[in-house]
Amino acid sequence: KLFNFFRLYFAMKGSIIWNLQRYSSLYILGYIIYLLVNMYSSNLNFFSWSEFFLSFHTRILSSIAFILVITHAFIGLWTVGTDYLTYRTLGFLNKSLSKYADIYRKIYYFLFVLLGAMYLALVLYIIWL
Repeated sequence: KLFNFFRLYFAMKGSIIWNLQRYSSLYILGYIIYLLVNMYSSNLNFFSWSEFFLSFHTRILSSIAFILVITHAFIGLWTVGTDYLTYRTLGFLNKSLSKYADIYRKIYYFLFVLLGAMYLALVLYIIWL
């Protein structure tokens, strides 16, 4: 039953994931530019840096950025799993590996979803602490 949820989540359309990955990278670039502009335009000391990162709008922008980093990484890892963890690809390496391609792919998906969720929870906890 757990893998049915993942199968539903992984049934993504090509244009949706293409756009999501491209626009998430643009937001991440804009976020980095926002940080650099603030860093170079203000007096860098502990108090100004703390005030900047403790402001509500920076917390919101940081939260969105990290959610999009996880989404961007998820799409990239999903693509790698669907391209390389198949019967054909693993069968090219070793015939006995190809029998377990679906199991390897499901374990791979589970691990990167679990690690991504843990990373996101930790980052959001730190931002909003």
